[in-house]
Amino acid sequence: MRDLVEPLWLPLLVVVGVWVTLWRKKQLSRWGAIVGTTALAALWFVSMPCGAFLLEQPLISESPPENGWSPDYIYVLSAGFELGDRPEDDSSGLETTRRVNRAVSIWQEFPTATLVMAGAQPGMEDLRPQNRQGLLMRAQAERLGVPPEAIVIDAISLNTNGHARVASEADFLQPTSPLIIVTSDFHLRRAQHEFSRFFDNIRMVGSDPEITDTTWRDIGVASLFPRIDALQDSSVYLREYVALMLSDFRN
Repeated sequence: MRDLVEPLWLPLLVVVGVWVTLWRKKQLSRWGAIVGTTALAALWFVSMPCGAFLLEQPLISESPPENGWSPDYIYVLSAGFELGDRPEDDSSGLETTRRVNRAVSIWQEFPTATLVMAGAQPGMEDLRPQNRQGLLMRAQAERLGVPPEAIVIDAISLNTNGHARVASEADFLQPTSPLIIVTSDFHLRRAQHEFSRFFDNIRMVGSDPEITDTTWRDIGVASLFPRIDALQDSSVYLREYVALMLSDFRN
């Protein structure tokens, strides 16, 4: 039923049909036909669940802790919060919530480690205190059983590069400090890219729930039809590729 509620495939199919008709009637220039066909094919690809899955795979760079290794700090990278009418109505976004949940489950395995809630939300300076994101993350972790003394807030960094740089300047960390970085699966490669500039003993853990994971077994005929959520996911993954390139350029 959801495919009928979100019929992205239908207008795309109509556009492709019109395009094929114009091409067959030779009403398009050669280059126009090539460029247009390529654009439509690309749009169809990034709108397919199969396409989104293929785009995400190179971004996932998970390296969970092995037996005998334990972290001193567990860095939870923020992903923004939702602004409410009142400060007490603010709430963490879905990705931030997932990251904190996964970090707490890891902390339960390594209770001597300290959780670091890393990051502030850009553009909120006139609306909320700089540490608002961190406070929301800390409150969530405390509700899940983490004591306040096991939580540190980084309310300075505003992006992935900033998270790593602020961590490198922290007086409680050394380049060899064992760290776990928790972030969304699609963000793992970029986070590893940034933190590995300053630290050489890190492990990366993705926060996506296993129930939402897509595997090669899920690739079927239905995954070849465009969907709105797949297009949204693909846009996030494409942005990550651009951010990775900008990271190398910036550094």
